[in-house]
Amino acid sequence: MLMRGWLTLALLAASLSVFGALLARRVSAGSSQQPAAGNATPEVGLAPPSAESAPEPIPAEVLAHLPVTRDVLEPAAALAASGSGAAHDEEALFELLPSPPGETAIASPLKVEYTFDPRLTRRIFDLLSERGVQLANVVVMDPATGRLLAYVSSDAQRFPPNRTYPAASLIKVVTAAAALHHDRERAEQPCHFLGSPYQLTPARINPPRRGQTVTLERALATSNNQCFAQLAVHTLGTDAMVDAIKRFGFLRAPAPGHDAGTIDPGSDLYDLGRLGCGLWGTWITPLHAVQLGASLAEGQIVEPWWIEHATDAQGRELELPVRHPPRQVMTPALAEELRSMLIETTVSGTARRGFHDRGGNPLLGSVQVAGKTGSLNGTEPAGRYEWFTGVAPADHPSVAIAVVVVLQQRYWLHASQLAGEVLRSYFCESGACSSDTSTSSAAVSGDRPARHATRRGRHRLRAQGG
Repeated sequence: MLMRGWLTLALLAASLSVFGALLARRVSAGSSQQPAAGNATPEVGLAPPSAESAPEPIPAEVLAHLPVTRDVLEPAAALAASGSGAAHDEEALFELLPSPPGETAIASPLKVEYTFDPRLTRRIFDLLSERGVQLANVVVMDPATGRLLAYVSSDAQRFPPNRTYPAASLIKVVTAAAALHHDRERAEQPCHFLGSPYQLTPARINPPRRGQTVTLERALATSNNQCFAQLAVHTLGTDAMVDAIKRFGFLRAPAPGHDAGTIDPGSDLYDLGRLGCGLWGTWITPLHAVQLGASLAEGQIVEPWWIEHATDAQGRELELPVRHPPRQVMTPALAEELRSMLIETTVSGTARRGFHDRGGNPLLGSVQVAGKTGSLNGTEPAGRYEWFTGVAPADHPSVAIAVVVVLQQRYWLHASQLAGEVLRSYFCESGACSSDTSTSSAAVSGDRPARHATRRGRHRLRAQGG
């Protein structure tokens, strides 16, 4: 009996010891992750997730590292030896970046794979060099997903792509969309204007009793300042005009590392007219512009993104931010209607020279482009700011583009001309253009001589502001 009692006590003590050890291990494992307030205690046997299994988030500084430089396109033979720089292959663009200060948990350098098309990116850099363009930013994006296919800056120091610049007549797309939504019957009435369509005075924000008459489509194609000032003043009003600009996302930062846009509605009706036609009051980044162009596809503002994968020095995948869903800013039917109107911009309007060769033949063959130009004097850097944004093919958009160029002493290449060359590289190969993007190879098209602005063209640019 005595021996049996001692054995029973020994077994009980051993069991308590084992249970205590298991309990201590469970408490130790759970101490690094406390349950949220109000949550039930996890069931017995369900261990809390390991802290090592959750990927580290990609540093904000890396996420905002744009645009890539031309160095990323070149093979880096000394990459392995130096531990820094960039590597290139034909399928993807990679770059090795140091981990930002304070990110001790992430082993550097970080390997970042971009979404950019290498051949298209190289072709844009070549175009800027061939045409002597010193200050330009070019963005090409998938309008359905927000995936950036190219994001090129000729000089990111003098002309930073993440800063805001005068939106000029790009705002006319917003004004037209808002007017058609707010009061379609009034917006579709013929516009009456007096004298030059680009000259706006306080008296010309009101329809004249005599003068010329144009449709809304023709007013868009020719960037008629008087017509859009009248729409802003007599169809929309200040509140509706400002709300439309907000709805299109111009007052938000379009992506990490980029400035939010700004507006200044002014203090009187003349200021409102200038806001509605783009002569004053709105400042945006190139990413805002490409979002505007992409909205012509399905009426949505999509969030741009440009990093496919990112890994640390140990090969561990870093967690990318969750992308927000697109925001509907106009109906698909209204977007289609605007696209139909904006084809005229590239066929017979302000962008005609950019999408036709010297013989008058379409630069992209049967591929039609819907777009809008803008031009306005600006500062920092000083010069003539020229914009183009749009989508192609116009009947079923698969790509959106935004170009902004600062013209200074000489006008070597206008924004619409640069956009036309970029889209030609995207849709055409060996002179054959196809709207089927599965066969578009972003191949390098044949070199073409630089086109200089004529005296008449230069005068018109100074006069129109649109």
